[in-house]
Amino acid sequence: RVKTVLSTLSPDDRDRVQTWFGYLRNWENDPFVKSQSAELDVQGRPVYMFRTSTDIRIFYTVDVQTNTLRVIDLATKETILSSGGVSAGAP
Repeated sequence: RVKTVLSTLSPDDRDRVQTWFGYLRNWENDPFVKSQSAELDVQGRPVYMFRTSTDIRIFYTVDVQTNTLRVIDLATKETILSSGGVSAGAP
């Protein structure tokens, strides 16, 4: 799913997303990632939404036992809002 969304982005947006993935790799030690992420409850499990500097949002999960972050989706704010969206605080 993530690869599919990446393929629809412009080259500049793909480069930005790759940079944000780099931030997420160091999520446990990066206060910026934590401050830009909102915790959501999705079917009883925590999913996080990373608010980027553009309209792209990165959704991920964290397994604290294995210290693993997994990106599960990318979406634009427009897509989120048009699909009924998620309410997660500030834009």
